[in-house]
Amino acid sequence: MGNVLVEIKINEGPRFYISKIEFEGDIILDSLIYLLPKKMPLPYSDEFINNFENNIYYLYYNSGFPFIKVERDTNFIEDSFLILKEKISAGNRVLIKSIRIDNNNNVRDAIFFKEITIKPNEYFNYNKIIESVQKLYSLRLFKSVNYKIESDSILVFYVEEAPQRYLETNTGLTYPYFLNLRLLIGHLNIFGNVQNLEISTSGLFSYSNKRILLNDRIINLNYRERYLLDISNLVLNASLTYTKHGQLGQFEDFGKIEEISLNSEILRQFSRFFYSAIGISLKKSITIGYEESRFILTFSQRAVYDDRNNYLDAKSGFLANLSISEAFGQAKFTKLTKVYAKYFYSFAFRLRMGQIFGSDIPYSEKFFLGGDGSVRGYLNNSIGEPFDDLNPASNHYVNGNFEYRWRFHNLFSIVFFYDFAITSNKIKEIFNKSVYSGYGIGIRFYINLIPIRFDFALNPNSRILPKDLFLYFGIGNMF
Repeated sequence: MGNVLVEIKINEGPRFYISKIEFEGDIILDSLIYLLPKKMPLPYSDEFINNFENNIYYLYYNSGFPFIKVERDTNFIEDSFLILKEKISAGNRVLIKSIRIDNNNNVRDAIFFKEITIKPNEYFNYNKIIESVQKLYSLRLFKSVNYKIESDSILVFYVEEAPQRYLETNTGLTYPYFLNLRLLIGHLNIFGNVQNLEISTSGLFSYSNKRILLNDRIINLNYRERYLLDISNLVLNASLTYTKHGQLGQFEDFGKIEEISLNSEILRQFSRFFYSAIGISLKKSITIGYEESRFILTFSQRAVYDDRNNYLDAKSGFLANLSISEAFGQAKFTKLTKVYAKYFYSFAFRLRMGQIFGSDIPYSEKFFLGGDGSVRGYLNNSIGEPFDDLNPASNHYVNGNFEYRWRFHNLFSIVFFYDFAITSNKIKEIFNKSVYSGYGIGIRFYINLIPIRFDFALNPNSRILPKDLFLYFGIGNMF
């Protein structure tokens, strides 16, 4: 076969520059001048012009003009320069005299007006309206929320309601040992004021010596009051929880942690991304065959900043969480936990730290690491300081997770990850301890924009495949 040489000639023509931008028509906003570029001339670009005109629209939208129109005119001067003229027709300035809700059947109008940021007798403001739509979506009561202007003064939100009752199931798998099953039943608006009631149960099963073991079980009844004392941004969370956590591979009850707790927390939302909370917990805890039962009263407070764009598959934003709790009663200790996570489009990392200070710390209150959620490549609760015949546990830890997420297709992505942890019972010695590290590769399958996760992990002690290979399956990324 012969070779064919194809030569392509491209004639770009002259490059044009925008030498001046002028406004015509309804130039009624002094802030228009701040939209102009500081340096002129600049190369002609459709991207620049589109962004520039979008900024004009947003400026007028947020100043009360929802019907603005912008037309573009260009005048060429000399050979490669042009003057860009933006002709603005502002339309009527709209003063919102009343707000109406359409198509709602099960949600009281009073709930809407708690979440709607824009108020009557304010000028139309696009940012406030979009914020209101987002807050209404956050109630989880609506499939869709839209708006329109009627009679030049009435703002109408029209909605499509979502089912208020829901059933959720979730499955997690860690090969070769664990299967986690979870069932949740809930109601989003049980008393008509966005009170959320949920009951859930979950179990962690393992297979050992040809027997199926129920290692962990949790039963939880949770109640959420979104408008505590009928105040917006003041939330009550209360729960009654029974848990029983087992030891790895053990058939008998020795060493199992059994707890029943009553928890209550008041949360204050200061902004869309920042909130703080104070809480109280009363817990009865026993480590069977090792520690007698104790009643532990705990006061806690935490502050959280979270601007992630998606908590199941974050591509931007960061999460910061600081919490402190003080225990009284039959145990006295102070517990601190810190979490910082940062998300870029293809890279994400998380750093967690925890410390407990006290002379009498129950085994059940210590930190347990290893496995999915902390360091992949290890068994669940297998990382920490030796603790008699029980699972390793520690008073202090540092845990880091790093992931490179390569989305090479709409339905698939590949993840390369590295996890590590350092643990110690004495904070001064923590950085003199050995580092537990795990690493591997993961695959994500996307169903309705939700990633289904498969992670394959090893640790430095792994020698034989597939015996030493850990497989983790779940919904959403690990962090």
